[in-house]
Amino acid sequence: MKSNFKLVNLIVITVFLNILFISCKKKSDPAPEESGAAENVPMGRLSLHLHNYIENTEVDAYNITYTTSDGRKISLDLGQLYLSNIQLIKLDGSVYTIPNAIVLKKQEFETYQVADVPVGNYKTVRFNIGFDQATNQKLPSGTVDLFNTPNMWFSSTAQPNGYVFFNFQGKIDTTSNANGTAGQMQPFKYMIGTNSNLRQKTMPDKNFTISPNQNQFLHLQIDYSKIFNGIQLNNPGNLSVASTDDNASVLANKIANNIPSLFIYEE
Repeated sequence: MKSNFKLVNLIVITVFLNILFISCKKKSDPAPEESGAAENVPMGRLSLHLHNYIENTEVDAYNITYTTSDGRKISLDLGQLYLSNIQLIKLDGSVYTIPNAIVLKKQEFETYQVADVPVGNYKTVRFNIGFDQATNQKLPSGTVDLFNTPNMWFSSTAQPNGYVFFNFQGKIDTTSNANGTAGQMQPFKYMIGTNSNLRQKTMPDKNFTISPNQNQFLHLQIDYSKIFNGIQLNNPGNLSVASTDDNASVLANKIANNIPSLFIYEE
């Protein structure tokens, strides 16, 4: 009888400990984060449609002068940036990270097929502008590699300086009252990179659905005029960030902090 009593007690204690473990585990587990689709999960295609803008006017081509609402003239000679670590956030808050997804946004192209992703209902997208430290140290592996883009390097080679995350160049009216003529416009060059200037953007919630074997587009605008927010343009020293040393400056940090604000949904 004593042995049976001990056996019953052991079973009761074991069951109690298992329940306690499961309860604690449920309380401590964070929202799940996935890094790749499981096998046999239905998939659809995610694409980005990215438009360059100056305020409410779409940039049709380089070397066209656009005028902001306060009268300031801006023209673009180059507008390129890298998007990476693209994540889809589901309605329940869980996150799907698209493996190895990188987009090099150029003026000449608006449509970018990102990847096949699991079907489902999502509420927003999150991405980096630039690369994490490990990716920023990679070498280009071929002529068609997205990393093999010399105007996204700080020097004649991609390394050891890492990549330019955001390359924005052109001319701008630098007068205090934003009333200068086209002939008075001054050149600017903002080449933002280095690990310290990596920035992330989480778009506002705007539900979308990935359907099986269908291509879902997310339409975003990149308003380049916002890059100048808080920058005193009549100071010539505020018109150039062109090296890794420059990227350690207060100006570079301010520009980097402005970059996430460029992205809004297309109306």
